[in-house]
Amino acid sequence: MWQPIGVTVASGIAYGTAAKWRCDPDLPSCRAVGAGEACCTASSNMGWRYNVIVLGAMTLLVFFLRYFVFRFHESPKFLLSRGKEAEAIEVLHKIARFNNAPPPTLTVEMFALIDRSELTSLNSTSIARDVPHPGTASRIHVLRGFTKELHRLKGIFTSKLSAFTFFLLAIAYMVSLPVRGFHMAVLTKYRVTIGLSTLQEPSYPLSSCATTSTQVGAR
Repeated sequence: MWQPIGVTVASGIAYGTAAKWRCDPDLPSCRAVGAGEACCTASSNMGWRYNVIVLGAMTLLVFFLRYFVFRFHESPKFLLSRGKEAEAIEVLHKIARFNNAPPPTLTVEMFALIDRSELTSLNSTSIARDVPHPGTASRIHVLRGFTKELHRLKGIFTSKLSAFTFFLLAIAYMVSLPVRGFHMAVLTKYRVTIGLSTLQEPSYPLSSCATTSTQVGAR
C-alpha cells in the first residue's frame, strides 16, 4: 500500500523541482559550446538537484525515525526459527507490557525440555550407521539449511491476502524491469543517432556530464 503512495509523493516532488527549475530544452550543454554562447548552466538547471536533496532528506528523516523513535521488534516466530528463544520471550514480555496484559509464563527451560524430548525420540527411532565424511556432512548441512529456508516461505501463503499481495508485487517488478531496460535502450539509441547524424546537441535538457561525454564520444 505504501509503495504507490511513495511513488506518488516522489512524482509530486519531482514535478515541483525538476520540472520547474530546468534549462530550456533547446539549449545545449555549456561543455559543448564556446564562450559567450547561450547554453544550459548548472545554476539554471538546479531542479533535479533540488529533487535529490529533498528525497535524500526525507530518507534520512525516515531512517532516524525508524531506529530512534519507532523501535520495532522482530516477531517471536522469526526469533524462534533462528534459535533465539531468550530474545523471543523478551519480545513477548515487551508486547504484554505495551498492551497492559499479563506477562507470559513461557520460559527458556520449557524450550530446553522440548528439545530434550525431541532428541530422545529421535535417538530411540534412529538406526546406527557410520559417521559420514566431514565434506559430506557439510553438504548435507547446507542442503538442510536451504530446505529450511524454503520451508519458511510458506508464511507468504498463510492467507489469501498475503498470497495475492506477493504475486501482485512479483508481477509488478517483473514487468517494470524489462520496460525500464527498453526505455533506456531507446533513449541511448536516440541520443547517439542524433549525435552522429546532425553533429548537434539533442533537443532535450542535458543535466549531467555523463550524457555530454557520451555524445562527444559518439561523434
